[in-house]
Formats: sequence, C-alpha cells, structure tokens
Amino acid sequence: MTNKISDLPDDSASSQTQIGQQRPENLTRQSLIDTNIKGLNEGLELVQLLNGEQFQQRYKPAFESTVGAHFRHLLEHYRCFLEQLEGGVICYDDRERDDRLERDREYALACISDILQQLQLLDMDLFDRPYTIKDCQAMTEVATSLERELLFLQSHTVHHYALIAAMTRGLGVRPNADFGVAIATQKHRDDCQPGNSDQFPNDIAHAAEKKTCAQ
Repeated sequence: MTNKISDLPDDSASSQTQIGQQRPENLTRQSLIDTNIKGLNEGLELVQLLNGEQFQQRYKPAFESTVGAHFRHLLEHYRCFLEQLEGGVICYDDRERDDRLERDREYALACISDILQQLQLLDMDLFDRPYTIKDCQAMTEVATSLERELLFLQSHTVHHYALIAAMTRGLGVRPNADFGVAIATQKHRDDCQPGNSDQFPNDIAHAAEKKTCAQ
C-alpha cells in the first residue's frame, strides 16, 4: 500500500526545533504547504479505496469524464508547479497531459506520493524569489508568488474533489464527509453547529443543518 506523507520517517525532536526557530512568515508558508499535503493525502486515501475499473469508469449520464481524468488534471498542475519553480515562470497550460495517469491507478498513486515528498522537501528559500505566471490567453506574464500558487493549487484540487466525490458515490464508494468541501465552508459549517450534539436527534437533522450552513 502506498504510504501517506505522515507515514514517512521523521525526526520529531528535530522537526519541533526547526519549527520553533522559524520566522512568522515561514510558519504561514509552512501552513500552505501542509494544507496541500493534507489534501493530497485525502486524495491518495480515496484512490486506494477504488479498484482499477472504478478509477477509469465513466458514470453516465451525469459525467462524461472519469475519476482518473480528474486526478490526472489536478496532479499535472502540481507537476507543473514543482517542475517550473527553478525557472521562475509557471504555466499550467504546459502540463504533459499524461493519459497513463488517468488509466493506471497504481501509477497515479505513485505520482501522488512523489508530489507529497517534493512538497515536504520544498526549499523555504524559494518563497523569497520572484515568480510570474502565464497561460495561453495572457499577452504578458503576470507577477505571482509561491504563496498565491499554493493557495490556487489547494482551491483547484478541492474543486475537482467535489466532482470526484459525486462520481465515487455513484460508483458505490463514499469518501470522507469533508472530501471536496472548501476549508471556508467547513469552518462556516462548524461555526453554525450548536455546541450540544443532543439537539440533533438523528443524522438527517444533522445533515440538514450542514446543508443550510454551507449555502
């Protein structure tokens, strides 16, 4: 089974010392990295629940695409980000469109694990460099930052997770309740929930409250 990033060897004492020595801005940057790692780990866990046929299956008529195609798309955005950092210009339109990622479940799992390790090892000094972003529509490159791109990647991933969650439920595989739910929506929902869970006598009432808060 493919390991989550939390399963990788780590020197906890050393890590705590390094965190204590970080500047405030580095703590914010690390939180952006950690949020992306958390999201990718959730994706890894879901792919592990699917078999190869489900990973490639089209759930018609609601969706023409597949779970694998959505994972290919979002993972190639991470590939672009990581591969283009050194050059200073990020273009997500230059992604490889590697169709093996949407057909081969094991290959997709290996790709997720590779991206997780690269994010864990991301050099914090890269945040201080200038970056620009471009696409096939822009006439000129636009200034950006690693912070902004990590925010984009997390938001983009959750957007596709929402579609993936609908597809997998139709295929009989249920992801966790927060899979594909934006962080802001989770926070708003949690703030809306009363402190006493006894006010929810059954799951239907609880689900109705969640739906109301998320609107």
